Amino acid sequence: MSPKNSKTREPREEDHLKALGMRVRKWREQKGLTQEQFAPVVGFTRSYITEIETGKRNISFLNLIKLLETLEVDDREVKQLLHDIYAEKEK
Repeated sequence: MSPKNSKTREPREEDHLKALGMRVRKWREQKGLTQEQFAPVVGFTRSYITEIETGKRNISFLNLIKLLETLEVDDREVKQLLHDIYAEKEK
């Protein structure tokens, strides 16, 4: 096997977590909420939200559902996020 060229590397888990985190931050900010305001509403600590938004936390599926429901994220936006992640993988 030959080493992979850095330009064609496979997306790593960290890349996916960062993509999710950026989207979560966008959705939260669209609601006009700071992390401090959002934390008690969703039932997470502010530091947990920070770790999600910076891609440093691998959020559980159930916590992701809770977050998406609390932010009232549209199904189409969730599908777009998944599409973007898979499209990046295919590059």
